[in-house]
Amino acid sequence: MRTFYVFKINNMFQTFYNDKSSILFKMFNEIYNSKDDDLINNFRLFEKITIPFNKRIFNNFIMLKHRDDIYYDKKENKHFINSDNEMTKLTVNTTHLKIKTNKNVNSFIKDIIDSKENVFVIDFKNKDYFWLNQINYEPLV
Repeated sequence: MRTFYVFKINNMFQTFYNDKSSILFKMFNEIYNSKDDDLINNFRLFEKITIPFNKRIFNNFIMLKHRDDIYYDKKENKHFINSDNEMTKLTVNTTHLKIKTNKNVNSFIKDIIDSKENVFVIDFKNKDYFWLNQINYEPLV
């Protein structure tokens, strides 16, 4: 299982760090691994880098995309896909999205691609990070 954290990035930071994603990852990693004494400074940095998600709108967006899917379920701000091929849980927070999944390109990642947001995706455990708009995802038909 992998855990992806999805952050909506401020336009200025997105423009500046689009080709320097390793630096952006280092900033997020520092925030993620911060100690209590660094909390205030790291929170301020986080607020500068990111834009909040509108939970109500994003929850509705995901629900509408999957309302006819028999493998989809929703409980408050949590969305689930449980099929033979995919087990994925999306948690919608104001600060970020969290995706726990057994697939790299999962249903919710595809939805976020469709949303056309400026998002940066990080798997802290595996030290993997990427701009979602730079993925060449083409559905197989």
